[in-house]
Amino acid sequence: MNIALYGFMGAGKTSLGKALATKLNYLFVDLDAEITKKTNKSINDIFKEKGEIAFRKIEHEVLKEFIKKNDTNVVLSLGGGSILQPTNRKLLELRAYKNIFIDVEINTLIKRLKNDRAHRPLLKNIADNEFDNYIKALYTSRKFSYDNYAEIKISVENESFDATLQKLYLYLNAN
Repeated sequence: MNIALYGFMGAGKTSLGKALATKLNYLFVDLDAEITKKTNKSINDIFKEKGEIAFRKIEHEVLKEFIKKNDTNVVLSLGGGSILQPTNRKLLELRAYKNIFIDVEINTLIKRLKNDRAHRPLLKNIADNEFDNYIKALYTSRKFSYDNYAEIKISVENESFDATLQKLYLYLNAN
């Protein structure tokens, strides 16, 4: 079984993914880390030098390469915009990835992201007085796709990390 975790930036996909992979004894892969490794550039540098459209093309190619090489027992953490691309969804479907939406309330995301702009190219140049509205608008524009593509939706809002991990683990073992 392969598992793809997706959701908005700051949702905890990487942390949850690492813990889930350890619990399942699976390989954990963060797609952004794979992009950085492949290009020898940070995600911020790719956005700065080439823009978001070029980044999305690189993201797709790295995902395609990764999926071709890795058949099974993978927990893959996707970037916040990865799942919005139909070509990326098709790649995941071809390899029968279980697609899990890690959902977090918008106000929690705003709190998490306010102090974490340096590593997030979409947030670097957002003025403080526009930040909350920007996050709300971006989240709202993605939420429909997140919800519609999810096989499993896990809310990490009102549970501890360990409780969320256990709930996800039990669900995956039951299905």
